[in-house]
Amino acid sequence: MNITKLPIRGKEPDIRAFAEIDPEKSGPQHAAVLIHTNGALDESAARHVIHKLNQVEGVSETRFTLEKDHLIMVAYDQHAVKAVQLLEKVRELGHEAQLVGL
Repeated sequence: MNITKLPIRGKEPDIRAFAEIDPEKSGPQHAAVLIHTNGALDESAARHVIHKLNQVEGVSETRFTLEKDHLIMVAYDQHAVKAVQLLEKVRELGHEAQLVGL
């Protein structure tokens, strides 16, 4: 499989802030996805997004850090929910966003 690095405006995201998410610890059906919001999220907006994502069946953990205020890491059961559904949930909340491959 070929992996192509997509260009990202500015610096590449440093996902070390999300390193504690380990999708493997919950079993082989778990995965993690990084959602990039086009605008920075303040603490209030981030709490709202995290709350809504954590309500989605299949989501086991959601992470956000103000240091990377445009990135949300979500660990989820890929048999219960698809990454695109998580992206759509963020968009439903009024945020322009896209999935970032890991």
